[in-house]
Amino acid sequence: SEEARKRRSAGTMSARHPPLPLSRPRVPRVLIALAMGMSLSLTVSSTPLHLGIAGGHAGADAGDDDTATCDFYTNDTVQNNCGDECGSCFNAGSRKGVMCNGAGSQTGYYCPADGDQGDITFACMDWTFGSSAMRAAEASFMAQSGEDVFFGVGTFGTADDEQNGLGACYRLTAEGVTKDIIAQSINTGHDVAGNQFDLQIGAGGAGAFNTCAGSGMSMYGGSTDVWGCQYGGVDNKTACKDLPEYPQEPSPMEEAGDSLVALCEYSWDNNVRLSGAGMDAGLCQYNPTLLNVARVQCPSELVAMTWMQRSDEPDYFKAPEGMSMKGFPVNRGAGDDAGDDVECKSYVNGAGSAYCLTRMMDCRKPSGAFKDNVKDSLMVEGKKLVQTCTSDGYTRIDVQCGCTDCYC
Repeated sequence: SEEARKRRSAGTMSARHPPLPLSRPRVPRVLIALAMGMSLSLTVSSTPLHLGIAGGHAGADAGDDDTATCDFYTNDTVQNNCGDECGSCFNAGSRKGVMCNGAGSQTGYYCPADGDQGDITFACMDWTFGSSAMRAAEASFMAQSGEDVFFGVGTFGTADDEQNGLGACYRLTAEGVTKDIIAQSINTGHDVAGNQFDLQIGAGGAGAFNTCAGSGMSMYGGSTDVWGCQYGGVDNKTACKDLPEYPQEPSPMEEAGDSLVALCEYSWDNNVRLSGAGMDAGLCQYNPTLLNVARVQCPSELVAMTWMQRSDEPDYFKAPEGMSMKGFPVNRGAGDDAGDDVECKSYVNGAGSAYCLTRMMDCRKPSGAFKDNVKDSLMVEGKKLVQTCTSDGYTRIDVQCGCTDCYC
């Protein structure tokens, strides 16, 4: 929706970098173990990195054995400042990843989100609702906590939070969705009211800045024609089969057991999107109504996906009564006396997207990956910024620092 587009960071233009040269370190792969109590792992060179998702509780220790050193950015042994407490690196101690060699020496958390020279960075595909990694994380979380929920990420914002909700997790109850969703806000804006969540789902709509398809620099090949509406994406499950299955660099997604077609179909099967076929307002105008939104603790399994974590989290996964966001919970069908018998009215021209679970997938570096959008005092050390991906959608880049030799 237009409202959802406005909520995204101003830094949202799009392109894709060429395939990584073979001389670079062996790229990380997300290895899925669907058994209870499993962990996820990435690989840089021959060293496995375990994404500590086996524990059911959030904490700064999730996967800390995977931390890297700032020497990764050493380029000039004379001018190098990386060995001196990482110099001016903003996100020192973050998880390992591959080097971004962007145009104009841009690297790390300054890896560009667009351009036709050098590397750029993208949203990760395994953040998508229903990915193999997300479902494995959900299973592990349930085994540890007893909470049977979906996981997700997306765009959210609230003026009631000093960081507009960025990095925080919210428990969403949506009409027609069989389980609650615990979703992390990795994208936000300043003109939002905290009563809509824009969930990343398979082919959910690229909005104004399409990094997914349409050019040789996009994550996926081919035309944008099969991707459906600009806001909302494909409007029925049958249309999912026309999507490209894999990115232009397909191996990591294939190895993870995912495909864009399957991710798209999963979102329909679990009712997180609605079709406008045969409806008065037309295609891509309908969304599920949000019945409740409350901030909760980020499960360590979800933190392991994004590598972003707030230091001011609540200590519960299900909010106590009275702790929901303003305007929630919604008492659907309670009658006029309740005063809050509301619904998502995105199908009404000019009504906006209040109380809507909207959808998106723009493949774009999110605002939570930009240093200037987060406050140091609100973040866990080494988890201050979202760890984004290369154009294959799975290989994480290193986001400890923003320059070589740690002089940023």
